[in-house]
Amino acid sequence: MRIKNIHEAFEALTPTKDQKEKIFQNLLTNSQINHKSQRRTAPIKLRRYTILAAVLMVGLTTTAFAAIYTGLDEALIQFLKPSNKNQVVHMSNGAFTINKIIKNKQGSLTIRQVIGDSNLTYILMDFTAPKGTDLNAARYRFHADIDSNQSSYSTGYEVIDDGNPYDNKISLVMNIMTNNSLAGQTVDIIFRDLEAADPFPGIFDTVVSGSWETSLKLDFKEYSTLHQINQAISLYGYKATLKTISVSPISITLKIESDSLQEINKFAFKSEEIAPNIYLDDLPITINFTDGTSETTRIFTGMSTSYYTSNQLITLKTFDRVINDKEIESFIFFGKKIPIKTTGR
Repeated sequence: MRIKNIHEAFEALTPTKDQKEKIFQNLLTNSQINHKSQRRTAPIKLRRYTILAAVLMVGLTTTAFAAIYTGLDEALIQFLKPSNKNQVVHMSNGAFTINKIIKNKQGSLTIRQVIGDSNLTYILMDFTAPKGTDLNAARYRFHADIDSNQSSYSTGYEVIDDGNPYDNKISLVMNIMTNNSLAGQTVDIIFRDLEAADPFPGIFDTVVSGSWETSLKLDFKEYSTLHQINQAISLYGYKATLKTISVSPISITLKIESDSLQEINKFAFKSEEIAPNIYLDDLPITINFTDGTSETTRIFTGMSTSYYTSNQLITLKTFDRVINDKEIESFIFFGKKIPIKTTGR
């Protein structure tokens, strides 16, 4: 969606019900644009999840359609690709706008917005290099030093199409995967050396040297629901306890305890590559929904970490499309079916 589309939406000061529905559908259509003992992180393949606007419901019942854009940045709408109104309403209040600029002679980094859940945080940012520097590679990343209260984290980046690939500016979504939520925390981050690469398996090379340091208050509202499980399971033939499952529309995190963690990890961290940069999930979980459909995490797209001192394994998985986390009937994990209570939904 371009600025022209936004201005056209603003001109509809008193839209009818049909006009409101048409504008909403246009938004959805246009959004479909093109450390410790042992740890495993998947190649970063950020997914389409759904958040639209902090005040979308107000926008649908009044003339304040501008709120759609102040609630969630246009680039995040493009990145997250909301698929229906129910998902949008469910995720409509979580975005936190930062709009912080860090400049030096090597370039300018703007932190625009942050969203996330209990274990996954997305940060939208722009980088502008000095004039004459073309930023038109397929992939970009920074080396990030993050000072927070997290004992383990993984980061990755995805380029967002800004409509002009041959200039000195790029938009990126950074993900931070953590053992616990970053919501409400202040984190100190140093971004070092912008690197570029061709499509996988292209090698990253530094294109802009320098560092950009900032402190960020991550005041997003996280959407995860924590399910206390505490059930015995057999994991690759070894006794274990599935302690908790935390699930949101964009990710799911399992916490497991076992006295046989080292033996389990021989199977759980095999990282079998079935295609270039695509790996099997060695700890897959199936999510069953109330409408009879299901989703299984067959491909690994997240982070797994083991702590031998506490006999704990944490595995986080992202989804390739948003799920309806409020309509989950049960989970199946290594043959164990775990019904979910529906009280309070």
